[in-house]
Amino acid sequence: MKVITSHLNLDFDGLSSMVACSKIYPDANMIFSGRINDDVKRFYNLYKNILNIGLANKINVNEITELIIVDVNSSNRIGKFKDALKNNIGVKIYDHHPTGPQTIEKSDKIFQKYGSCTTILVEEIITKNIDINSFEATLFLLGIYADTNCLTFKNTTPNDAKVVSFLLEKGGDLDIVREHISQDLSGEHDKLLLSLLFNMETLEINNYKVIISTHETEEFIGELSYITNKILDIRKCDAIFNIVKMDNRIYIVGRGSTENINIREILAEFGGAGHLSAASANIKDGDISKTKIELLKILHQKIKPQVTAEHIMSYPVKSVFEDMTVEEVNKIMLRYGHTGMPVVKDERLIGIISRTDIDKAMIHKLGHAPVKAFMSREVKIVNHDTSINEINELLVKNNIGRLPVIRDEKIIGIVTRTDMLKILHGNNYPFWYRELFISQSNPEKYNCVSKLNKLPPNILSLLKSAGEIGDKLNYKVFVVGGFVRDLILNRPNFDIDIVIEGDGIEFAEEFNKRLNGTINTYASFGTATVILETGEAIDIVTARREYYEHPAALPKIEKSSIWSDLFRRDFTINCMALQLNEKKFGTLLDYFGGLEDLENKKIRILYNLSFIEDPTRIFRAIRFAARMNFAIEEETKEFICKAISENMIKKLSEDRIREELVSILKDSYPHLGLKLLTEYGVINNLNSDLIIDADIIEKVQNITKSIKEFDSFNIEISKYKVIVLQILSSVNNLDEVMNLFFTTSHFEEIKNTLAHKNSIYEALLAENLDKYHLFTLLKGLSIESLVFYYNDCNDEYMRHYIMLYMLILRNISIHVTGEDLKKLNISPGPIYKKIFDEILKAKILGLVYSKEDELKFIEKNNLLGK
Repeated sequence: MKVITSHLNLDFDGLSSMVACSKIYPDANMIFSGRINDDVKRFYNLYKNILNIGLANKINVNEITELIIVDVNSSNRIGKFKDALKNNIGVKIYDHHPTGPQTIEKSDKIFQKYGSCTTILVEEIITKNIDINSFEATLFLLGIYADTNCLTFKNTTPNDAKVVSFLLEKGGDLDIVREHISQDLSGEHDKLLLSLLFNMETLEINNYKVIISTHETEEFIGELSYITNKILDIRKCDAIFNIVKMDNRIYIVGRGSTENINIREILAEFGGAGHLSAASANIKDGDISKTKIELLKILHQKIKPQVTAEHIMSYPVKSVFEDMTVEEVNKIMLRYGHTGMPVVKDERLIGIISRTDIDKAMIHKLGHAPVKAFMSREVKIVNHDTSINEINELLVKNNIGRLPVIRDEKIIGIVTRTDMLKILHGNNYPFWYRELFISQSNPEKYNCVSKLNKLPPNILSLLKSAGEIGDKLNYKVFVVGGFVRDLILNRPNFDIDIVIEGDGIEFAEEFNKRLNGTINTYASFGTATVILETGEAIDIVTARREYYEHPAALPKIEKSSIWSDLFRRDFTINCMALQLNEKKFGTLLDYFGGLEDLENKKIRILYNLSFIEDPTRIFRAIRFAARMNFAIEEETKEFICKAISENMIKKLSEDRIREELVSILKDSYPHLGLKLLTEYGVINNLNSDLIIDADIIEKVQNITKSIKEFDSFNIEISKYKVIVLQILSSVNNLDEVMNLFFTTSHFEEIKNTLAHKNSIYEALLAENLDKYHLFTLLKGLSIESLVFYYNDCNDEYMRHYIMLYMLILRNISIHVTGEDLKKLNISPGPIYKKIFDEILKAKILGLVYSKEDELKFIEKNNLLGK
């Protein structure tokens, strides 16, 4: 009898290899060697009428004349068939696992280092031109996908992918594959998973992160390999080992994510087998505590120390001094070809200057300036014995290109991204390196679908439509900037800016057709605005990069990628994007650490000369800090102060400065913005006559409360105008300052309000003030002027009189008209105004009320003859 079998705890690769082998040897009987995994059992029970496989306990091994073994080469893992080997029968092995001490020596071995054993057998099926049906193709796909994690494990080969292509052509059904690969865990599996998670111990072994977990149960629970893979996905590490005692046996399953930890070699010490990154072993009647102690001992022996900064750094180190000019440093960098250099003072490291910063400073004609003005002061350093684990975390998380290496407080070398790439190409890196380094080019952090789904339905629908059109045109579509920032902060913001990797104009035209709006295009910039029927505007731009020909200039634009488009923006918190294409809808892109800065409530500039290139960013930094109550990061503060000291603000046009000031003062917390403008010296830089002290800032803060006192009058009040009146209230030379906040059309009102402030305050405090004098004092003043006086005066009596005017006097008018005076035979002329004024005065003083009273008042006071 010829028999085809595989290993104990049969998995999908073993099952599909047996069936594939039966196509090559149709005269052989397929026999399970023993226990099969639960997921395989479910599949087999569903299709056992098609799969003709017998059980080992139903046959006599002495009747076997030829044994074909698939997906295993160890005699210890084939159950009772090990006894058949004693009979000197023919043995043939198809396997993709490395050989070991337990490998069956007297056998015909067909071994390929593929991701799946099924691949070896299907290649032979293809060579022999053996026909297979769609069910067999589906099963073979299932075997390959299960053992390669859908072609993503590092042991996957091109051969595996080629065979998958062949099987798909033969009708392999991926829906069935997905159904059986993505099995839900049962209750007992959930308990095992939770127990292993709860009992996890995380160890640092020679700078690698290793997890060991244990569990004991009397009953056998399958799927330990699957659960181990799942834990590796949940708790990222370099290696994980689960030790589970069940059914009088100890099962050890190991998984690794770096080639530097050989899981197969480690578990071979327990008689196990497997791959470099995936292996298992079992021990009969063992002690779980002793097994763990033994495993720890083996791990310390087998895991070699990770390389450190001293092994990979570049040396010797060229450095520059803090008082060297930008031009001098530029020449040194050109001479040696460096992209960055340490800056030292008294042999101590005080900063890093990059090639980019030097280039920009030279473009902006700042070669005379000391290099310390543009260097990065918050220098991240590493010690000579720092592991590449820590090095890479610093490089990537801080978005920097180099790290000085220190020993005894002196620089001995530099570790750069290039040095790390050498490690990468040598495959000598743990799990975190692969993940973090790739995040430089693939910065996908997490999916924001749950947040997007909380948006108003019309906004969500609009974003999905944008993604659908992007898919139709084969363009990547992103919503960017403040919308993304505020979505993460759970702040309402429906100002939508869309960036297209492709032709923004073409996209906008298709988008507009879907929305039935109107469109304005700007071909030279690759931008468009779609205006909806509701009046809302959506800006659409082609992904682009910007460069500045000189400080404070408007940017020049070139078509580019989403990375470049985000990099041209101002602050890290505004440089995030959400992809809108269907397959990646809601995926957050964060190249520059914006998410971390949001969490830490920091305003951070993207690069050192950002404020030099565009000084309006100084105002925007202050506006965002005030609006969100964020702190401006320390190095960003220094760059702001440097730009101000270089008089960069004065290079801005009057209109641009006014626009930024208006934005700050119209934002949520103008008093905080005003405070920061003062602290950073922006106000003084704008005009030395403009002095903002703590009293003015406090009064600006109180304006909102003052305006509320006027709410009942239902009069529209310009809060901005009141704020500016408060700011200018102590300025002597108004003519030179007002243009910072208003165009000339408002000058007269501002000047009059402030010019009469002191006289009005004096009149309001006069002892003989009556209602009529109060009326004449405040009549004709704008509502903003009245609110300003109310907010500024700091006197309850004056506030009482202003509110009395608003409540009682402001709307008093007389009923008598010119026609009434004609009927009294009074000829039209200047006398009419005098009569009206007398009547109004009487009415304000409470002497008359009705029209009849007014006519009697005219006769009684002999006004007819006036």
